[in-house]
Amino acid sequence: MSIKLLQTMEWSKLCWDLSFERIIELDSLLPSIGKTYPVKFARNEDFVAEGHSFLLWQPPHSELNGWYDKRPSEILRSYVLEGTLKHKDPSGLAFEFQVIARTRLIDFFSRTDEQKQSPLSYIGLANGSSTLQWQDAYGVIKSKVGDFIYLSGSECETSLDAILSIDNDKMCLHYSATLHNPSYYETIIAKYYLSSEESNVFNRLLAQAKEVEDISIESLDENHVYGAEYW
Repeated sequence: MSIKLLQTMEWSKLCWDLSFERIIELDSLLPSIGKTYPVKFARNEDFVAEGHSFLLWQPPHSELNGWYDKRPSEILRSYVLEGTLKHKDPSGLAFEFQVIARTRLIDFFSRTDEQKQSPLSYIGLANGSSTLQWQDAYGVIKSKVGDFIYLSGSECETSLDAILSIDNDKMCLHYSATLHNPSYYETIIAKYYLSSEESNVFNRLLAQAKEVEDISIESLDENHVYGAEYW
């Protein structure tokens, strides 16, 4: 069963000046367990409701620009925040979020059981069939991040992100973000082994993708990130 993530909260707005320091301690940026924070979501996530939720936290540069911009290695410094949402403004998308746990994104992958049904986005066709949205992705980039492969691209007005691994020659999807513009976002963590047709699509994209080499993280200890760069 996949786990849905909310990802439009801009955590950097809670510590804006600090987010642009050259090197920053992660502990000074990460929300603390037990504390409550004001959070606000974009209209792309207007389905947000009170209750137990999982929110994506990224280092400032990746939050503002995307993992694909210079620093895909910041996937290794990204976290899932687990907690409870309570409406601050019932008429809008402002909430109070109490953090009950925080887990590195890549460590969170083990929290999901294997699923058989594809969580990837498919588009309905006029003839009644459907096609994988990644099928016609363009501007695709890839990066090796630890034991994982990061892939990013676009299809029409939709941004697509995926984090995959190779297990005994089988391709496993761990993270999928389908960011429709201006419609809803869908971001999930899963453990799903791609079908042969899906694997063919992703293998073709990987062969064509532009590789982003990012070794910036190697010069930092585990509790530091580089600050955001102006874009």
